[in-house]
Amino acid sequence: MTEASNRSYVGLDAIVQTCSKIYPDQLNPTQAASVVKYWLGGSECLDYISIYHNQGNETSPAHWHYVTFGFSDLHGDNRVHKVSSKDDPNLISGYGFELTFRLRKPAEISNSVQDIPLWPCKLLQYLAKYVFKTGTQFHAGHHIPFGHVLPNLYSSNGDTRIHDLLITNDRQLKSFRTNLGSVEFLQLVGCFENELEAAQECNVAQIIDLFSTSRKTGGSLLVTDMTRQESVFDIIPNAKQLTREKIEKEGSQLGRVLARCAWNAESVSANDTNFRPISSIDLTFDLDAAKIFIKILRTRLRRGKWFIFDSLNDQSICFISMDANNQGIMVNSNQQIMVLGIREAQILLLPDQIDLCTDRMSHITNLKDEHTLPLKYEIPFHKNTKMIISIISSKEFNNDTIE
Repeated sequence: MTEASNRSYVGLDAIVQTCSKIYPDQLNPTQAASVVKYWLGGSECLDYISIYHNQGNETSPAHWHYVTFGFSDLHGDNRVHKVSSKDDPNLISGYGFELTFRLRKPAEISNSVQDIPLWPCKLLQYLAKYVFKTGTQFHAGHHIPFGHVLPNLYSSNGDTRIHDLLITNDRQLKSFRTNLGSVEFLQLVGCFENELEAAQECNVAQIIDLFSTSRKTGGSLLVTDMTRQESVFDIIPNAKQLTREKIEKEGSQLGRVLARCAWNAESVSANDTNFRPISSIDLTFDLDAAKIFIKILRTRLRRGKWFIFDSLNDQSICFISMDANNQGIMVNSNQQIMVLGIREAQILLLPDQIDLCTDRMSHITNLKDEHTLPLKYEIPFHKNTKMIISIISSKEFNNDTIE
């Protein structure tokens, strides 16, 4: 075997070896493979999804364990992912992660190939298309508000209360490094809408910790049960009170989310390589993102912190309070809006502007659907500077591959 052909499997082999440490008796697991690989012109971005049978443990039920192959660099020869300099100590392989998902296996179901649900493979390929299109990297602590998409992938009638996803580190598969860079395994964990809302107010890690304490919510391995009918706040009666007390005491620890949002400003060049001040910026949110904005005004910005929205078209909106302290902050009381090309916008909100946003927009927290949209708000700043916020239907985000 030549050196070149040896190298072309280094990333793939590393994932296989990592999985074999957990499943030494399943060296040839069931695989959902792309018929035509992405690098040969196929539409599915992931080469493979391996499906393992996990017996669970004392806190987690038996389940199928889905593991992706393709977010990271499998081959190291530029066929999918550009290979960076190996001298970089922070080098990541491809996007730097693979996704996993653990789905509860009903007791009456056997281990036969015919009984393995394939809809999670569609889910993982769905997310892969989004990542490959936008270049977005998922991280532990992110969440994905899926709305109707996840239930419809699960069944034709959408009969489940699991609508959204939280992202954490897989509890068994450990990160590794090859000469192509580092790779971590990020696990998708299904959740109810009220569990997602709680994660948005505090942080994902706190809700994940609650899930791990009960077998009904997945236990230590965080197994998703699509038939679950009780939320973690029903299962653990004092959980909601403890969460609220922690938020009131410490504020939200959630500093960044992926959301349907965008920003636009006149006379901004995509080629700008330095931050520059502007006097007006137009922000667009869907209803879910707007509700998060209202929450972080209270739980983050009023407490002297910052918050970042990452958009589905590779933009970011960073809201900053006067007392926030971060090396990358470019705004100040004289220049409250700064932008870097068309990618990053930083907006400093002073206390009176935080109060104004809250007063004018707090009513949207009670909106249950998008029938009253669009909505528009203008928030004046000092020195003829202003921020305009529009709230539109999620379907109007035409770059949204999640929909």
